[in-house]
Amino acid sequence: MVVVLLLHHHHHHQACDATSNSDNQKLCPPSSCGKMRNIKHPFRLKNDPTNCGDPRYELSCENNITTLSLFWGKYYVKSINYKNYTIRVVDPGIEEGDCTIPRYFLTATNFTSYYSHYEYKGDPYAFHDYSRPEHVVYLNCSKQLKNDPMYVDTSTCRLNSENNSYIYAIAGDFRVVKLNVGCRVKLVTMSSALAFISKKDFQPFSYVEIHRFLSYGFELSWIRQPCEDSCDMNQQNCYMNYDSGGLVCTVDYCTTPLGIDISCGK
Repeated sequence: MVVVLLLHHHHHHQACDATSNSDNQKLCPPSSCGKMRNIKHPFRLKNDPTNCGDPRYELSCENNITTLSLFWGKYYVKSINYKNYTIRVVDPGIEEGDCTIPRYFLTATNFTSYYSHYEYKGDPYAFHDYSRPEHVVYLNCSKQLKNDPMYVDTSTCRLNSENNSYIYAIAGDFRVVKLNVGCRVKLVTMSSALAFISKKDFQPFSYVEIHRFLSYGFELSWIRQPCEDSCDMNQQNCYMNYDSGGLVCTVDYCTTPLGIDISCGK
């Protein structure tokens, strides 16, 4: 029996107010690509002036579609929320019809910042706690599974083309997936739409519903850049205060003149 582990991690800190300082970008006009308007700092399109935007947040405009490169794939950009520092993207394979499957294998563990949300020592993107995406796992099975409601049959979509195999999908709030004998993981992807569903309503889903979740895409936070502008990232942590709508800097430890780290405020 094979087990796939999908882990979640949380942090808590005390806070003080933070302010932003990206005034040097005010002279750069917003960019547009197809339906995406008002693309601005820290984002930039490839052909924008070199002094505009942050190269870590560069987007492409291909056939009037705004795309974001993540690891080994390009994802369609659905929206950018400059108030809560999130960008929503969708796997391009999902755009083709109700019976398609994602093109790329992607999990939350691909993002190093998933494990180090407040340290930002890896990718420029992280996850917001309120919309942390859930996974959808596609399984390739050698035989039909008729008595397990967790396994959503995709045969109506004619996806079963590999040596008479059967493709199933599992979606929902799970951390461990136990695979039936003869099944292997074919693909893993994510959707933030599942984060807004009541836990008691996760299963079972039809594949049409799962496809709708995937069509929504998943949200990534680009809070790293404004945090770098607002906080001293060598001594402070940074997060979003949803009550005030602003960024918060935290100081967990202070260094004494003798070089000793102590809890701040003591």
